[in-house]
Amino acid sequence: MASLEPITTTLQEIDTQLYADSVEWCPFEGMQDILLCGTYQLLESEEQTTQSGQPQVRVGQLQVYRLHTPENNCPSLTQSHGIDMPGILDIKWARQPLSSAAVCGLVNAKGEFQLWKMGEESTDEQTYRNVSPECSAKVEIAECIGLSLDWAAPCEGTVARVVTSDSTGGLTVVEVGPTVATVSQWHAHDFEAWICAFDQWNKDVIYSGSDDCKLKVWDLRIGTTPVSTNSRFTMGVCSIQSSPQREHLIAVGSYDENLRVFDTRQMRHPVTSTALGGGVWRVKWDPFVARYILTASMHNGFHIVDSCKAEGESLPVAASYTKHTSLAYGVDWCRLKTTHTVARDTALPRTDDSDETCLSDRSAAQALVASCSFYDHSLQLWQWRDKE
Repeated sequence: MASLEPITTTLQEIDTQLYADSVEWCPFEGMQDILLCGTYQLLESEEQTTQSGQPQVRVGQLQVYRLHTPENNCPSLTQSHGIDMPGILDIKWARQPLSSAAVCGLVNAKGEFQLWKMGEESTDEQTYRNVSPECSAKVEIAECIGLSLDWAAPCEGTVARVVTSDSTGGLTVVEVGPTVATVSQWHAHDFEAWICAFDQWNKDVIYSGSDDCKLKVWDLRIGTTPVSTNSRFTMGVCSIQSSPQREHLIAVGSYDENLRVFDTRQMRHPVTSTALGGGVWRVKWDPFVARYILTASMHNGFHIVDSCKAEGESLPVAASYTKHTSLAYGVDWCRLKTTHTVARDTALPRTDDSDETCLSDRSAAQALVASCSFYDHSLQLWQWRDKE
């Protein structure tokens, strides 16, 4: 078969009305056609009265979309619901169903962690899916904005663990079971803690990044003193994700416009770094074989970086998507409609010789991606196709 250059194709553009900053595809079998989009906007009238000491009002919506993939037709999204609430800064689906239900968590402009459950509702005409509030927990740190959250790796039992970060530099760990209970809470950074993430191979290890230009590692078994601090960043650390299939690897993004990949056993220096021309606000390992890293790169669009083809000391960009006209903030891989052929070649550290983690040069890869940008309040559905 002839070789084709990697290509991105716009399938749909949607106006989200309010500024859009977070998109998350549902990972659960049978519900992978569900997309959540979070929006956030500071009311202009309140913006003008900030100096008078009045609190700022940040509004938002949790928007629910359904993916349609008709035969011989382009996939498209249809919005089923829009739920008004305080501005949303981050959304994450749980790693496993809780009490047999698909649930997600979000953090908002009031410093709340909220839990939402996916269910079905029926009318005379149709049955459709919707999210409903399960429970919420106020992050009790004065006046703050919830900035990010992450779920720990699945574990036995009915209790899941979540970490949140906030605008005061705080981290909060909660356990989600029949109720939401705070386990631990501490001041972790001197400025906004933009990002927090669990190690997906160890439910006690947390990574956090902040405007104080530090990447910290925490171990809940020994308390709230960092076990490691990397202070070598020149700008704030704003995105972190642990590889779901490649132990000891984390992807880290910074306002300094670099994507870095670290081996967690040696956190002083990255294994590799790649300049992307914009602050790396979100990073997402591909959920299939953890070869590609999808990034939302603020002023320079969205990129798919190939972690298995090192070019000197950096990794190449396999594809870019630059159709958005504003800050690239939210992005995620759809778990549907993807074909991968697995091979053994890899440019990053391997920890298990039996683990096949990367695609071969001649493999086929295609994926549906959703992305959103801020001031143009745009949600876009697009397709990426690698070489065939």
